[in-house]
Amino acid sequence: MTRHADPDTRRLQIAEALMNTLAERGLGHTTLADVAAAAQVSVGLVQRYFRSKDELLIFGIEHIYQRAGERVSQVPLAAPVRDVVIRLMETFLPLDEERERELRVWLNFLQASLTNPKMAAIHKAATFDLLDGVTDALTAAQRTRELSSTLAPEREAAALIAFTDGLCLHHATTGTGYDAAGMRTALGAYVARLFGEGTRA
Repeated sequence: MTRHADPDTRRLQIAEALMNTLAERGLGHTTLADVAAAAQVSVGLVQRYFRSKDELLIFGIEHIYQRAGERVSQVPLAAPVRDVVIRLMETFLPLDEERERELRVWLNFLQASLTNPKMAAIHKAATFDLLDGVTDALTAAQRTRELSSTLAPEREAAALIAFTDGLCLHHATTGTGYDAAGMRTALGAYVARLFGEGTRA
């Protein structure tokens, strides 16, 4: 990396180093010096952009949610809505090496958010944004008669998000039965049951 990299490039470089370090060492064993070494820069350069470890971690969790948002934005919005919902939720599953790393980092941040109000606020805002998006998708499915009008979209959206998070958690902690194929199958079955209650014209 050139000494004259622009600030945005530097911040991204440091964020990627943070992701790699957290995925390998965990939050409690990651220091600014570790991140600097992974980024192949000095601790002083890291501190030029992030004055403390907490400030770096806040940037890191925002980076994770930004990447997730970018994947969501790439999901094509085309009928049937059921397929859109599946593709949307699949963007959060660790189906490749990159998302596997992000999951490990996200779980570290999730634990930290229990005692860090700033991290908790970021997580809460991201969760509400996702809840709104899935609720809108299910409401659209009711308009197209793919989903029963008797179901409550917001409640079902919350349950679907919790189910997807559960797949991620069990994948990270056990792996058995929760590989990429298993998670896809489980998610598909869940959505099939949800939409199987729909009234079709």
